[in-house]
Amino acid sequence: MTNQEDIRSALEQFTAGDFTVRIAGDDAMVGVVNQLGQTLELLVENLMENQVGNCISIFEVVTSMSRMSDGMSNMDERTLSMAAATEELATTNEQIAGSSDEAVALSTHAVEAANGGSASVESALAVLGEMEEGARSAMGEVEKLAKFSGDIGAIVQSIQRIAGQTNMLALNATIEAARAGDAGRGFAVVAGEVKELSQQTAKAAAEISQKIGQLQGEIDNVVTLFSENVERAERGGAAAEDAGRSMNDVITAFSSVSEQVHHIKMAASDQGEASREIAKRTHEVSDLVSHETHEINQTSHQMRELEGGVRQQLDRLSEQKVSNGVLSLAKTDHMLWKKRLVDMVLGFENISIDDVSDHRHCRLGKWYYSEGKELYGQDRSFTDLEKPHAEVHRLARETVEKFNQGDKAGASALIEQLGIPSSEVVALLDKLQRKK
Repeated sequence: MTNQEDIRSALEQFTAGDFTVRIAGDDAMVGVVNQLGQTLELLVENLMENQVGNCISIFEVVTSMSRMSDGMSNMDERTLSMAAATEELATTNEQIAGSSDEAVALSTHAVEAANGGSASVESALAVLGEMEEGARSAMGEVEKLAKFSGDIGAIVQSIQRIAGQTNMLALNATIEAARAGDAGRGFAVVAGEVKELSQQTAKAAAEISQKIGQLQGEIDNVVTLFSENVERAERGGAAAEDAGRSMNDVITAFSSVSEQVHHIKMAASDQGEASREIAKRTHEVSDLVSHETHEINQTSHQMRELEGGVRQQLDRLSEQKVSNGVLSLAKTDHMLWKKRLVDMVLGFENISIDDVSDHRHCRLGKWYYSEGKELYGQDRSFTDLEKPHAEVHRLARETVEKFNQGDKAGASALIEQLGIPSSEVVALLDKLQRKK
């Protein structure tokens, strides 16, 4: 093949998108064509790398905005929940204030009743005092009566003694009258009558003594009863005093309760007003959050459209054959997969486990174990690339598995872990690009 044919063939391949073709020879035209191919290849590579950079930046922005939108939505839900809870709190505080009014009324009624009971206790205490005083006075009179009956008993004993002596004198007089014979007969009649009278007197004195004994027994019983009544009156008075003190304690306690309930009512009313104001402000915040969420979603939608345009350009550029094209596109592939995983967790995309290939069958993997190994097989950056690349695919599969099993938190944690080997892959690809 002549140089002219080689040049024509090279230009045709340039036109077809293969800018890696070079012509052997020292001809000036060959040099120009080779320079053209190199320039076009560099131009396409730079354009591809710029688009890759733009695409990665857009991926990061869209991912951040998606997470921000999700966070704002969660904030909006929590704000609405907080507003509802605050309104319930305000309603509860109003109920507490209403119940406090009832409690204050009941406490006031209880204080009034306790005051009435205290007055009744004081009246009973006064009556018991009067009863005690009356019982003591009556007991004093009865004790005087007992003493008087004792004096009467002593008099009766004197009468009995005199009657006995009179009876003895009458008996002696009768004996002496009998000795005197007829001369003492009249005197004997008188002595007999005196004797009979003394016997009657002794009998009457005995009956009086018996009655006085019975009276003294009854007086003793009355004294005992009065003593018991005085003791009961004293105990009743002490109990009434205790009851009075207890009623005063009750009055003090209910007054304190009423005051505390009043404070609770005031605090509940203030808190209710504050809760209403908080609920109002919270609704305002919720409206603002909803507006900002809408704005973020609109911006995110626009960024996704821009992302689609950039990816279409990359797809067209990927059809051009350049030396480092796979390396540039591989960086985009990794960032795109990370973005897809984030979208999956946020509910924007569905991914099955079959959609995640292993590290040997993706674009980078196919290149790595064929053309890449031929070009960079002995390079340290190339050999270091395999491990983090495999780790990215492993974490991606686990992320999809966990999310599809309902473990959203576990999937989110794995995405954060995936960022480390993914960044390492991109860094190693950059190193390989610079070694061309």
